[in-house]
Amino acid sequence: MGRVRRLIGGLAVAVLASLAATDSAGAVNTGAALTEPPAALAAALDCHGNLARAARAPVILVHGAGSSPEESFSFGYVPALQRLGFPVCTVRLPEHGLADIQRSIQYVVHAVREVAQRSGRQVSLVGHSIGAVLGVYAPSFWPDLAALIDDDIGLAGPYLGGTSFSPACADSLCPSFSWQLRPASSLIRAFRDKPRPVGPSFTAVATAFDEIVTPAPEAGLLPGAANVVLQSVCHLRPIEHFLLAADAVAYALVLDALTHPGPADPARVPRATCLQVLPPGADLARGAVTAPLAVVNATVRSLQAPALSGEPQLRCPFDPGACPRPTSLSLTRRCARGGRLRIALTGDVDAVRRVDFKLDRRLVHRDDAAPFATTTRLARARRLRAIAILSNPPGERRVLSRPLPRCRGTR
Repeated sequence: MGRVRRLIGGLAVAVLASLAATDSAGAVNTGAALTEPPAALAAALDCHGNLARAARAPVILVHGAGSSPEESFSFGYVPALQRLGFPVCTVRLPEHGLADIQRSIQYVVHAVREVAQRSGRQVSLVGHSIGAVLGVYAPSFWPDLAALIDDDIGLAGPYLGGTSFSPACADSLCPSFSWQLRPASSLIRAFRDKPRPVGPSFTAVATAFDEIVTPAPEAGLLPGAANVVLQSVCHLRPIEHFLLAADAVAYALVLDALTHPGPADPARVPRATCLQVLPPGADLARGAVTAPLAVVNATVRSLQAPALSGEPQLRCPFDPGACPRPTSLSLTRRCARGGRLRIALTGDVDAVRRVDFKLDRRLVHRDDAAPFATTTRLARARRLRAIAILSNPPGERRVLSRPLPRCRGTR
């Protein structure tokens, strides 16, 4: 019976992903190919608990810059969530999260797909600092992920950059992530121009005493998310950037999101939570040793990280112009019920930005995102046309044309 449930769950996840990112001809839009070594991606994912048989959906934890899964979550979130029956997975980012964000994000993309496949259900993401950024950027640039994610929760994430990163890189060498988290960086602009994915429930938790993500708390808020400033729940709570990853109130907000439909609602957090320090079930002894060392290690690693003279060049999918050019696009059409016509653009749709479907010269449908497909009533027309505007090369136009079929129920 358990085997059947796992099979059904896996099929359900596959269906959800395909509905969100597949056109009618079955061409799955999974976004850019991952360029990190498959062995490295697999080794970076560590899961605790039985993913397939657990009563609750799995949670993926993503640490911040200069940290590690052990330093960020081993004494707080891992034991606390496991105590409540959540299977927990952690992602170990390359170079302690100090590498090019375009590399680090691939580890999150791989983790979401792998855990969803192994568990047969949607997953939830909880990220701290740069881990929060990766958790939000991943479904924004890899279209198949949105259907695989239930809750996407960030703690102290500089989603649109932070002013603290700009002065450090003004006249000197900086680690790649510092260049990329400046508000005016090319990476931030690429994210700002990207529509937010539909499906996941986004929660952003910020603290007014954040010394890293500045100006605080504004820089830790995410447009379109349920934004919660810690001090709006517990007045003057003295929690800064690093402590937010193990704070009892922040954890209560995370848990509220995980156990309710939609994002976190601070009104559901008991007032007595303000009297707690660490999450219930946390390992206090381990935390007393690990937490202070984590802050020191993150600072030292950041100072010792390889420095660059400028922001890393954007690659696919952050720069659509760097993505492979489409070699094949096809216009498919088939008869549907009631004398209607199902039409779709198939093939290398990753490089397509917009499609206009026309019957002769009359516009019947416009799509600004995959899947590029629609169903329409047949009119007195002779030809079906699709005008595809490409993102690579930017603005290039492809026109595809086919004669209309004779469908039952039409004149």
